[in-house]
Amino acid sequence: MGSKRVHLKVYVDKKKNKVMFAEAEEDFVEILFSFLTLPLGTIARLSSKHEATKDVTVGSLDSLYKSMENLDIKHFSNEHCKIALVNPNSSAVSLCEKLKINLNNAKRVDSRASDTPGEVVFFKEKTSFIITDDLKVIPVKLDTSITLLHCLGVEYIDLLKETTLDFGFDEFTCLLKWSLVTNTPLTNYVNNVSRGSKPCPCFCSCSSCIKTSTTSNVPLISCNPTQRETVKLLIQKSKNKVLCAQAENFFVEMLFSFLTIPLGKVKRLITDASSPTGIDNVYDCISTTLGDGNYLKSDEIKHMLLCPKLASNYLRVTDLLPIYEQRTNYGSFLKEQGTFIVSDDLEVTASPSLSIISKFNTLGIPMGDIEVMEVSIGKEEALSILKASLTSTTALTDCLGSFKNAK
Repeated sequence: MGSKRVHLKVYVDKKKNKVMFAEAEEDFVEILFSFLTLPLGTIARLSSKHEATKDVTVGSLDSLYKSMENLDIKHFSNEHCKIALVNPNSSAVSLCEKLKINLNNAKRVDSRASDTPGEVVFFKEKTSFIITDDLKVIPVKLDTSITLLHCLGVEYIDLLKETTLDFGFDEFTCLLKWSLVTNTPLTNYVNNVSRGSKPCPCFCSCSSCIKTSTTSNVPLISCNPTQRETVKLLIQKSKNKVLCAQAENFFVEMLFSFLTIPLGKVKRLITDASSPTGIDNVYDCISTTLGDGNYLKSDEIKHMLLCPKLASNYLRVTDLLPIYEQRTNYGSFLKEQGTFIVSDDLEVTASPSLSIISKFNTLGIPMGDIEVMEVSIGKEEALSILKASLTSTTALTDCLGSFKNAK
C-alpha cells in the first residue's frame, strides 16, 4: 500500500462543532475532482470495504453491488464478466495514475507518477483553494475570500480551531462516501474520522461484456426512445410500496450497467438541484467557477471530469440508457434467459420461489394486500431508477409514480 499523503487545513467552529471552511493545495483538489471519474461499482466497492462508514449507505447502490457480488457465477456469461463488475475499469485511469493518490487503483499502490513530486495533473499551475463544508471549491483570492467569509458568518478566523489533517487512500475513501450522502461532508468526516479498509485488488477483461480494442472518440448515441420492456411489480396496496420486481435479463443487465458508469456522467444525466450533496457542488464548481479556462489545463480535462466516458472496453448491455459510444457493439453480463427477483433496494436474486411469498407473510403482509402490476420501462424510467439508486434505499417505490405514468 502506498504511503503518499496530502494535507488539508480545516477551520472548525468549536461551539457549533462544524467545519466552516478548509484550505488546500491543488493536489488535494485534483483528487477530490477525480471522484467524478470513478465508476459507481468502484464507489460501491470502496464504500463496502470502509469500516469508518460501514453504517452509512449510498442509496441502493450498496445493496445492488453486494447482490451482484453474491450472485452465483453460473448466471454470468463467464467468470470474467462478474470480475469486470466487481472491479470496474475507468476510462480516466491513465490520467488518475498521475495523481498523488489514485482511487481508481484497486491495488492501492503508489501511482507511477508519484516519483515526480509537484506535477500538476488537472490544473494549469499550482494553486491554493478554499473548500467549504459542502465542498464548494474557490481559488484563494483576497476579494473572493473576504466575500466567502462574510457569507459563512466568520468574523474572526482566530476564533476558529485550526487543524491540519493528513489524507491518504482511506481518508479520501471516507470523504468520497460522505460527499455522496450529505451536504456537510467535511464536518461529517472530521467528526467520524478513522482508518482501516482494504478494497478488492483484482481487475480483469472479458470477451462477452467488454472488449480489448479501444473505441474511437465519437459522440454518444442516444438510447432508443421507443425501446420499452415490461417488468412485473409486487405491490403492497395498503402502503403503495414495491415489495419486489420479477424481471428478465434486460432489467438486471440495465441495473448492472449502473456499476460501470462514472459518477460524473451520472451527475450529467440526472442533474437535480432539489437536494444537492457535496459531490453536486464539486461538479458545479468545475462546470462554472473553475471551468472558465483560467484554472483547468484544457477543455478536454473539463469534459473528462464533467462527462467521463465508460471504459472503452465495455460493450453495450442495455438500450435504455444513453451511456455508450456510437459504434459500441452489443454484449451481455448474464447468460441468455433467466428470471430474477429485484428488491425495493435493488438487491438482485435469482430463481423466484414460494419462499418470497412466505417472507412477506412473515413480515405480516397478507396475500390480500399484495397485487401484481405490470409496468413498462423505457429511458425516463431507467434514468429515474439510476437517480434513486444513489439517493434512496426504496428505489423502486420512489419510481412507482413514473412507472404508473409510463406509456
